[in-house]
Amino acid sequence: MIYMFYNKFRTYLSLLIFLTVVFLLRTFLWLYANLDLGFDEAQYWTWSENLDWGYYSKPPFLAWLLSIFTTICGNAEVCVRISSPILHSISAFFIGLTCLNFSKNKNASFIAASIWILIPGISLSSGFISTDVPLLFFTSIALWAFSCIIFLDNKKLYYLLLSLTLSLGFLSKYAIIYPIIAIIIAIIVEKKILIKLKNNFSFLHLLFIVFVFVTLIFNHLHWNYINSFITAQHTLANANINGEGGGFRNLIKFFLEQFIVFGPITLIVLFSILYSYKKLPVEEKILIFLTFTPLFLVMVQAFISRAHANWAAISYIPATVLVSLQIIRYWPRIKVIYYGIISIGLLFAVLIPLSSQHNFGLDPFKKYRGWSNLGLEVSKVYASYPKAVLVTDDRRVMAELLYYMKNKPKNWVRWNADGYIHDHYELVTSHSDLKNEIGIMVSSEPNNQHFSSSFQKVTFLKDLYRNISNQKNQKYKIWLLEGYKE
Repeated sequence: MIYMFYNKFRTYLSLLIFLTVVFLLRTFLWLYANLDLGFDEAQYWTWSENLDWGYYSKPPFLAWLLSIFTTICGNAEVCVRISSPILHSISAFFIGLTCLNFSKNKNASFIAASIWILIPGISLSSGFISTDVPLLFFTSIALWAFSCIIFLDNKKLYYLLLSLTLSLGFLSKYAIIYPIIAIIIAIIVEKKILIKLKNNFSFLHLLFIVFVFVTLIFNHLHWNYINSFITAQHTLANANINGEGGGFRNLIKFFLEQFIVFGPITLIVLFSILYSYKKLPVEEKILIFLTFTPLFLVMVQAFISRAHANWAAISYIPATVLVSLQIIRYWPRIKVIYYGIISIGLLFAVLIPLSSQHNFGLDPFKKYRGWSNLGLEVSKVYASYPKAVLVTDDRRVMAELLYYMKNKPKNWVRWNADGYIHDHYELVTSHSDLKNEIGIMVSSEPNNQHFSSSFQKVTFLKDLYRNISNQKNQKYKIWLLEGYKE
């Protein structure tokens, strides 16, 4: 008994040390990268300054998360982003625990956690903050709780944990519904899975999970209701299901991107597991459905419209467990594959942040450059008009200026030329806020025709430039707006 406890303690300790080393290396490299906040990150920060139960394009949890970390740490870029490598590291730990439940091999947790924390998609995601971060975090805990329900005897706590993590995952990103769809498909297609789940989930258990889920997301649903379900509308519009699709070109592009997201060797091993589907234990068949259902659905979407590389990221949590189980099953015959996965992962973990300073002929981080300098230049103009309302005709510019301006404007308005709601800033501001006020317009448009007729007097002040690279600058025009005409 003491020996078993010692072995478990040593396994967990080595895993924690490994994850801590990766976290510290990763944080140092991204600090070296020294990138400004991207406009999505800056927008999430503005949300965290005005907490609510929902926002135009996303559920609210990310704003709550940022509010916690910036309250503790401050508003510097590293404080806005630091929750990303922290949560990814914790996710790796829970993925390791999940694999241990499936395998009982003493090395299972280390193998699974090390694969997850070093897949290229996580190395990239760890440098920035996005809704994928809490989504994957809660999904990893939900999968662990699910595995505990299947494999352990004392299950009551895990039903509650599963309910909580599904709810918080939904409040992070709606993609949490993919695993739910996967389970429904699994019990329809595979009778053994239906029997397995019936033995572990009674009707009362399911009722309890649904009750907790609906209770926790109710306020978000109500926020959507009073805002005409704007978040759901945006999500559907972003999916662009009825749009003009790219067909096989988009499908192939998305599929090839997955070799970068999950890693080339890891993805090959994952697809090879399908050939032995019939021989797998029923528990691993559940992982197959949890992995390939979201991946297949997003591939269909890529074919009929479009899909970004990260849209199937939730697939790779159960996928990591599957790949790890395959490596453990055939160890030491295929241990070289594991070492290859880790070697490629370490290479990407170093090269991705380094490419921000030494871009090797490419520059994948253009959208993160020059915003702090632009904010400084606008602040200098704004110093002459300290009571002016900040006005922009671009969501990206609004988000970045609200973060990077030294003397923050007390009021701001997103100029909405066509009257339709396109983003959060158009949702929460109105042109009428300019009544009896002067405005400073920072425009990304080449002229002022889309707003000049709405004011009695429009005065051009100067051109400003955002330095993207040595060869490229983005030009912005600054206008003084006076006498808004309703």
